[in-house]
Amino acid sequence: MSMAFADMPSRFTRGMRYPASIALRYHNGVYGIDADKSFDVQDSILSILGKSLEKLLSSTPREFDMYKKENSWKVKDIPEENYHYAEFDDFVLRSQLDCRDDRLPRKTFDLKTRGSLAIRMDLQNYELSKGYQIVSMKGRLQSFEREYYDMIRSAFLKYNFQTRIGNMDGIFVAYHNTARMFGFQYIPRKEMDRVLFGNEYTGDKAFKAVLILLSKLLRTVTDLYPEKDIRVTFDSASSERQQMDIWVEVLNDEAEAVAMQQYPENGFVRAKSPAKKPPPKASASTTTDPFAAATDPLATTDPLASNDAPGENPEEDILADDPIDDYIDPADEIYVNTEQPIFKYTMQTFSTLNNQDTDEPVTVKKKEDQWHINWKLTKSRKSQDDIVSQYRRLRLRQATYFERASPDTPDEELSPMIKILRRISRQNLWRNKPPTGKVVVNRSRLPIHIVAKPTAHASSRGTVEPTTTQAASEVAPTASDRPGKRMNRTKSGKPTTKRPGDHRKKGPQGHKTGGHAQRQASDVLKSAHARSKPEQDDK
Repeated sequence: MSMAFADMPSRFTRGMRYPASIALRYHNGVYGIDADKSFDVQDSILSILGKSLEKLLSSTPREFDMYKKENSWKVKDIPEENYHYAEFDDFVLRSQLDCRDDRLPRKTFDLKTRGSLAIRMDLQNYELSKGYQIVSMKGRLQSFEREYYDMIRSAFLKYNFQTRIGNMDGIFVAYHNTARMFGFQYIPRKEMDRVLFGNEYTGDKAFKAVLILLSKLLRTVTDLYPEKDIRVTFDSASSERQQMDIWVEVLNDEAEAVAMQQYPENGFVRAKSPAKKPPPKASASTTTDPFAAATDPLATTDPLASNDAPGENPEEDILADDPIDDYIDPADEIYVNTEQPIFKYTMQTFSTLNNQDTDEPVTVKKKEDQWHINWKLTKSRKSQDDIVSQYRRLRLRQATYFERASPDTPDEELSPMIKILRRISRQNLWRNKPPTGKVVVNRSRLPIHIVAKPTAHASSRGTVEPTTTQAASEVAPTASDRPGKRMNRTKSGKPTTKRPGDHRKKGPQGHKTGGHAQRQASDVLKSAHARSKPEQDDK
């Protein structure tokens, strides 16, 4: 990375620190791991367009035309996807294989389509951001370097693990803004290891350590509720470093489906809860809690309101007798299955390198180094009401984590970054328009290395010679055309000597365009016309 990113953050992005959930589906003695889609009810433009772009880049033009809507009736047999399977401990891992090239060490690689910065930051309003262009190699904005920087912090870890599961050599990235392609980049797995872990040895050991920890954890979870569908949620934001909270909930798909039908416009699953009133205010003379005066972030009252005593403001005394609005905690609206107990665990880890305690992150410098991760899983001893309350707030944070601005949001309410990206998009939206005219490629003729068609005039000797300097510049200079003394001919045919500083016009390569160089250019033109005559006769 260049010095433009020297003061930029180096940790993972906010999206990578999202509290993730998985669903364990039991069937015939085996648990399948699926992504939890409770709060992801709609596919984004990147996921929809990514499938089409992958098909576009991995098919011939004739094959891709068959998948268009107007030609869909012609598709008879849809080819099956190819997968690579691997076994590790209690896991059977699967990774989809996209492309193959026998020149690569591991033969196969993954195909990724990457939306530009403005599209990712304003995903719901991609129509307003698709004018953002990648126009340079370096820089904080509108550059391939910025896309690479964001990809390191957000997607490299996922891409790295996918290539390891599929035993692939790397990834082939296609950059776009949903309207046009900007370029392609092949990133080997070794490069991702170097950026993420420091070297390939550390990457291999980190991948194995993650699988071992996940296997031990899921074995503990499935022992709590054997042969049942379970949701497991991982959260590291609320814990200390080298700690992670794990929540275990038994799934009730029918109840969640009913809740989703009742609240489809909210975008996430909710359940109705009884209305609550805000807690009564404690008197300053009786309370001993030092935090009693703290402002409740969910309170309906204005924290900047006046603190006048009763009786000092008669208008407020009149309104105080009216019933107050019902208060509903947003966390209580999130659906949670409380028919079965919800468990909370905390995982703590520390590392040893060559039998010595070490701070994380760890870098293994040699293949022979021994890196061990020691872990401890502790079950929470809080009451079930407290655990359920904490879990509801965690699920509320999941539901509102990726809330974004709508197209109708005023500009003054947008973040400064979104304002800059939308302004850049408006200025460059015209670049997405395809060029006018037709591009004709004639593959029947050999290429002629002449940039422009020269115009002709009658010379004093009655021959036709080009006056443009473009044709002469394509011919390599001979010994007589070297700087210094030059041999040329006068009208009478006698040789004469000319110095480099004479009156003749110089071509773009610094060589003069008269004499021998012009005759060579004339010969090139004649040979070109001779090659084209048979084709004209055929026509």
